Amino acid sequence: MTCLEAQSNIIAYIDHKLEKEEKIAFLKHIKCCDNCREELEIYYTMIVGMRQLDENISFSKDFSLELQNRMDKELKINKQKTGILRSSILFALVGIITFSLFAYVNFLKLLQQDEQEQLKNAQGEYYYSNFFDDVMFREQSHYININIESKEPESQIDLFLKVREYKMINE
Repeated sequence: MTCLEAQSNIIAYIDHKLEKEEKIAFLKHIKCCDNCREELEIYYTMIVGMRQLDENISFSKDFSLELQNRMDKELKINKQKTGILRSSILFALVGIITFSLFAYVNFLKLLQQDEQEQLKNAQGEYYYSNFFDDVMFREQSHYININIESKEPESQIDLFLKVREYKMINE
């Protein structure tokens, strides 16, 4: 904001008629420009003093301090609103990122489960058919009967011998 624009907004500021964006730009300019601040103080003292006289209100003891407090309060409110807005946006972004991350992880888990299920279905009952083809699809009467009730533990070698023996007989 230029000095000319700021000086044209002095009365509107005193009368609380500036829009939020204009008021913030005006206050930032007034904080930086000594000439405009001095002119604002003169107009503020004159206009507010005349209003207090018209309404039979006791005079303020320090118009400059009153004006400074008003400007500080309005800038502080703006800072708080800006901070709350930034915090809200940040919180929303963190929530969106967190939700996206959980959705992505769950999607990967579902994809992996689906792939595993497809592999399992593709393997089906013929997964071991290369090894047990001739044994798996025969009737049960042709299987080797192993005596489970025997108290003598059979070694693994004995079991393999029985399987070989059975294969030789049936070939």
